Amino acid sequence: MSVYVIAEFPFSEKGAQEFMDWTKSDDGYAVTKAWAGFELIQTLLAEDNKTIYLYEKWASKEEHQGYLNMRVEGGLMDFLGPRLEGEFKFQYFNDVD
Repeated sequence: MSVYVIAEFPFSEKGAQEFMDWTKSDDGYAVTKAWAGFELIQTLLAEDNKTIYLYEKWASKEEHQGYLNMRVEGGLMDFLGPRLEGEFKFQYFNDVD
């Protein structure tokens, strides 16, 4: 059964824009969409123009965690770190319908 992930990134305003630009790059969502188990990703920008939420759907929690591990090992935190104003977080959800 698929799982849903909601990730929250408290960026600076400039950091949010740079992240949105990154998602369109060859290293951004193109890589995400090619990962095994990927089903959906949607980027949401809060009214503060800084906080970004990612709404994601994955085939399993394990596949999403494998994807996250690949991103961390690939240096994503080096990109995110200077742009964040706080810690990012994510939660997993199950569809109950």
